[in-house]
Amino acid sequence: MAKFNNIFFMVALVLAGGVLASFAQELEENISPSTLIDDTAFPPEGAMPPETEYTEYLEECARKVEAECGKEIFLGMLESLTITKKCCLQLVKMGRACHDDLVKAIIFLPEYAPKASVAFSNSVQIWDKCVLVAEQTSPAPSPSPDME
Repeated sequence: MAKFNNIFFMVALVLAGGVLASFAQELEENISPSTLIDDTAFPPEGAMPPETEYTEYLEECARKVEAECGKEIFLGMLESLTITKKCCLQLVKMGRACHDDLVKAIIFLPEYAPKASVAFSNSVQIWDKCVLVAEQTSPAPSPSPDME
């Protein structure tokens, strides 16, 4: 069962990479230089990693949490479910950038696009809650010998 969840999550990530690349290509084809007001706002050529590097990055992010936690966080985004302490700690350890990038990749998938605003809002709430959980869980710093 865990292997199936892992495979489902990896497939979703790969699909997200493909969807993001196709959106970028469509935008590029539909925008002519004359329609751009200020092209200095766009990142320079080559600033974004190629699709395969981005997909590998997303897969690496996904591997930082156990499959059960990935599923729990995913469902929490879509259905406002509570995230366990264990999964919160893994999410915070994974990092904000990975969390945000995975969320963006998922909500760009056509099957999740209708729930994008709810999923994004829930993902922010999940992150904030998990940061609090992690802060409450971290051991208090011991006083330094100089302070005694």
